[in-house]
Amino acid sequence: MITNSRATRRNRWARMAVVCLIGAVMPGNPPANTLAAAEPERPNILWLTVEDISPYLGAYGHPNAHTPHLDRMAEQGVRYTQVYANAPVCAVARSALLTGMHSPAIGTHQMRSRPQLPASIPAYPKLFRQAGYYCSNNAKTDYNSSYEGDGSLWDASSGRAHYRDRANDQPFFAVFNNTQSHESQLDRLRPDFPTRVDPAEIELPPFHPDLPELRQAWARLHELITRIDDWVGTMLRELEAEGEAGNTLVFFYSDHGGMLAGTKRYLNMPGTHVPMIVRFPEKWQHLAPHPPGGVEPRVVSFVDLPKTMLSLAGIDPPPLMQGRILLGPAAEPAPTTTLLYRDRMSERYDFSRGLVDGRHFFVRHFMPHRPPGRDTVYGYAVQENWRAWRDHFEAGRTDVIQSRFFQPKPVLELYDVHADPWNVNNLADAPEFQSQRVALEAALDAWMIEIRDIGLVPEPLFYELVGPDKAFATLYEYAQSEAYPVQRVLAAAKSASLGDPAKKSDYLGFLEDEHPAVRYWGAYGLFLLGQEDPTIRAALGHRVDGDNFAGNRIIAAQALARSGDPAAAFQAIHREAEAADDAYVFLLALNAFQYSHTDDRLTREDWERFQGKNPSMPYALPAGLAQRIVTEALERWPDRAVVD
Repeated sequence: MITNSRATRRNRWARMAVVCLIGAVMPGNPPANTLAAAEPERPNILWLTVEDISPYLGAYGHPNAHTPHLDRMAEQGVRYTQVYANAPVCAVARSALLTGMHSPAIGTHQMRSRPQLPASIPAYPKLFRQAGYYCSNNAKTDYNSSYEGDGSLWDASSGRAHYRDRANDQPFFAVFNNTQSHESQLDRLRPDFPTRVDPAEIELPPFHPDLPELRQAWARLHELITRIDDWVGTMLRELEAEGEAGNTLVFFYSDHGGMLAGTKRYLNMPGTHVPMIVRFPEKWQHLAPHPPGGVEPRVVSFVDLPKTMLSLAGIDPPPLMQGRILLGPAAEPAPTTTLLYRDRMSERYDFSRGLVDGRHFFVRHFMPHRPPGRDTVYGYAVQENWRAWRDHFEAGRTDVIQSRFFQPKPVLELYDVHADPWNVNNLADAPEFQSQRVALEAALDAWMIEIRDIGLVPEPLFYELVGPDKAFATLYEYAQSEAYPVQRVLAAAKSASLGDPAKKSDYLGFLEDEHPAVRYWGAYGLFLLGQEDPTIRAALGHRVDGDNFAGNRIIAAQALARSGDPAAAFQAIHREAEAADDAYVFLLALNAFQYSHTDDRLTREDWERFQGKNPSMPYALPAGLAQRIVTEALERWPDRAVVD
């Protein structure tokens, strides 16, 4: 049956040519070119996606790679050198891939959440299906929104979904996602697993200490990439056997960078920079930006891909899509910069935004007090190299560069990615780079205002602002409304992130603002300030007792602890944690105990009681994220977890 199907598909374009020829000679029929224009040929599109790898391939000049199939694909196609996941983690990046919209524009920016999206938010598989394409997904979804589990997205989405199940004359859009290179797989290789690369010969990045665990992890990573390459070879041979290689555009890319400690989840080149290779068959070569073997340096990010795919198929992209068409006759100019973002990573809140322009990598950290390496426990649980690096730091053996991972972040980072692909030489304060810094800082502000970045509103405030019983049902609708003063909130957040003593009066003023997010940032600025000042204590105490948003009462209490009244702060946070019926508020309270350093006042019985608490709200985060904090605290008891 498959053989007959293959034969039918191989001959379908020949049949169309015969129909057009007959039409050209039969009287009374329209000319052949009219029929061709009415039903133009459309390419198939095949995505071969993998997880957690940066461009560590032979085609990209990586010395430790063994990737013959991908290298051959690059010789036959176009290799992109400046492709970035908009977020350095899977679910947030995949939201942008699905919708063609920046995750902070639609509220899908927090890792592991499922906010409700309005019906107006596009999803490219639906649009392909409406245009007659057969759409299959094998098999990962992870869309971080209400699109998760939406059965209308795909014709088939499972471990058995395949383009061969379409109707004979139907073009296809197919996604195959291979998880062999996911971070969780690294230490699942048996301890004595042979690797093609000698760990002793690996050139480590400057931020990784020279430890056996790090060298072995890098060798294993390259082994997993070799397995990915084998899979790519299998998929391309299958496409050839199905008779569809000559009519299919093939895209290979990773869902973000990684995967070792300090890469995945972080706004840096190793966390966001990904490989992308596109193969164009001869009949579709006119869509390619270069002949086979070409290299394309334009900056591309994931929000560009849905809009581009639709355009290649002759489908008009929805106006809401925020990317740029990068291929084909409707190709648009590349943006001057592209937006990157990092927010809550599972159980730990954070908020950073970045830009890349092809030469510079710029980041603003709005919560600089949180060290990168004191992040979610997941990396430490699944990879030994995380634990080895942490232990090396805590033993006092890391150098200045290697120690940064466990220290508070600078507010601004700026790197020359040509000279410094590992992002270790921060140029934000270098006099000769001030013009670039100022320009990129202004561009970042413009991006955040243009998309109306909802990340400026802390997550624990979300569901007191939106919901089925509120004026705005979804975060996107709220963010697009006049009720959200994005410029004013951005100004407050930027100011607060400095923790500048000269801005104390500004922070106190923010506490009185009518918008809850501005009040939040006022409290956060005073937290960073950490001054034992009676005026500050009085203002924070007023917020602790009287703010009508639980998230603001908690952040005010966290600041109060650093302003000279830890006893009152502890009582306030404890009260909020006990009362919380919103999972995000509960998670913030657990974080606040630790960042206020009042968690040493909690008893074991307190932690055990929290262990049984699982508040749920509409679209709440998965159960278990808050429990990671509780579990770690109980495992360390009576010692406290080190978070800063």
